[in-house]
Amino acid sequence: MSTSSSSIAIYLLAVVMLALGYTFSRERTTQQQLHDQVAELQRQMNQLATTATTTTSSDIIAPQEHRFLPTKEEQDERSLTCACDMPSGFTYASDFGVIGDATADDTLALQAAIDSASANDSGGIVVIPKGTFRIFEPLIVPAGVTLQGQGYGDSPLAISFDAGASTIAYCGTDYAVKLEGHAAGLRDLAVYDWPYGTDCENIQAAGGVLVEADAALVESVIVSNIFIYFFLGGPALSLVAKNSAGIAFGNYQNVRIRHAKQGISLQAEESSFVNSNSFLAGGMSGGGFEVGVIAQGPGACNDNKFYGMFIEPPDTTLTHVYVSGAKTNVKFHDVRLEATSKSLDQPIVIIDDSSYGNVMNGLLGHTHVQANLNRNPDIDLMSAKSVGMDPAPKNLYWNSAFKGYNAEDRMMPGFSLVGTNAAITILEDSDEMLFPDHNVIDVDYLNYGGAFKLMADITPKAPAHDF
Repeated sequence: MSTSSSSIAIYLLAVVMLALGYTFSRERTTQQQLHDQVAELQRQMNQLATTATTTTSSDIIAPQEHRFLPTKEEQDERSLTCACDMPSGFTYASDFGVIGDATADDTLALQAAIDSASANDSGGIVVIPKGTFRIFEPLIVPAGVTLQGQGYGDSPLAISFDAGASTIAYCGTDYAVKLEGHAAGLRDLAVYDWPYGTDCENIQAAGGVLVEADAALVESVIVSNIFIYFFLGGPALSLVAKNSAGIAFGNYQNVRIRHAKQGISLQAEESSFVNSNSFLAGGMSGGGFEVGVIAQGPGACNDNKFYGMFIEPPDTTLTHVYVSGAKTNVKFHDVRLEATSKSLDQPIVIIDDSSYGNVMNGLLGHTHVQANLNRNPDIDLMSAKSVGMDPAPKNLYWNSAFKGYNAEDRMMPGFSLVGTNAAITILEDSDEMLFPDHNVIDVDYLNYGGAFKLMADITPKAPAHDF
C-alpha cells in the first residue's frame, strides 16, 4: 500500500472513531476533552504515516502460524521432497515398456501399469498409446482403475490398424479383459480375439470382456466406446455374479460388438444378482451369433435397461433376445431388432414362460415375439416393416397357446366349449405349429345340433375394444 493510501485510510478511521466517540459521549464530554482527543488522534496519525514510509514488504509477513501461502523457498523445497512420494497424473503404459507392434508380448508390461495404478503408485487411469498390443493372459483391471486407449479406429465393422487405434489383441482361452471391482473401467479401445500367427491361429477365447463378482459386490463399472471383435467362442461382453455376489449400477456406453457367439450375456447364479445396469446406444451385427442378448437366472437378474441399442445379426441360431428365469427380466427402450435372413417361423425374441415384467418397445424388423403377453403386457414391438406374424400389442386372450386341453372332458383352460357338434384335436405335427411350445387346434365342425362356439372365459376391457 502506498503512503498516500495509508494516510487516507488512517484519516478516515480517525474521523469514524471521532464521530462514534462524540455520538456516545456527547452529553458528558466538554469542549476541552474533545480538543484533547483530537490532538491525541492527530499524534497517532502522524506516527503511523511515518511508519508507512519506512516499512518494507518483508516487515509485514504474517507469523508462521497465520500464513496461507508458502514462500518461494518453501515451494522449491516441497517440489524436491514431496512430488516423488505422491501419485501424480495418469499412468502411462509406455513407461512400463509396452511396444504395441502386433508381434511382441505386451502382457506383463500392460499388467504392470495396471498394478501400479491399483497400488496408488501412479494415477488411476492407465493410458495406452496407439498400437496393437498382443497379450497371452487376461488383463485384470481392479477397483478404481480405468484402462484407456486412443479409440478403436475409423471403422465400426472391422479392426482398423492404421487410424491411431489402440487394440488389445488377445491370444488365449480365457476372457481377454476382466473387470473385478467397484468403478473399474475400460474405454476408447478395441478388444480382438487375435487369430494371426502360428501361436494364435488355432486358439479361441472364452469371451471378450468379463465383469465378474465372486462372493462380493461390484458396483459402478464403466465401459465406454469399446469395439469387441470376433469372439466366436463365447460372449463379447459378460456380466456374471456367483457365490452370493452382486453386480449393479454399471454403465455401458457405445459398446460395439461385431461377430460373436453371444453379444451381451447377463447371468446371476443362485443367491446372486445382476440388477439395474444400463446399456446406452451401441449394438451388434455380423455373423456367428447364437444369441444377441441373453439374460438368465436362477438368481435375480432384473431391471437391466437397454436404451437405443440395435441388435441386427442377419440370423441367430437361437434368437436375438432370450430371457429366462422367474427373477429375470429386461427393459428395452427404442431398440431396433433386425433379422434379414431368419426363417419366418423362428421368433426374434423368446421370453420364457417363467419370466414376467419385461418391457420392450421400438422397431421389430422381422419375424415375431414368443412370450406370454399376459405376464409381459409392456412388450410392444410393432412395425410396418414386419413380414412375419406379429402379436397384438396387448393379448386379450388368456391361454392363447391352447395348452392343457382335456379331450375326454372337452375342457380347455381359459375357454368355454359350447356345443358338442365339433371334434377338437391338438395338431402334433411340428410342421403345423406356428412356433415351439404353442399348440394349434383343429376344429372339425360336424354340422348337427346347431352352432359350436369356442369362447374365451375372461377378456379384459380396453378403451377401443370390449369383447
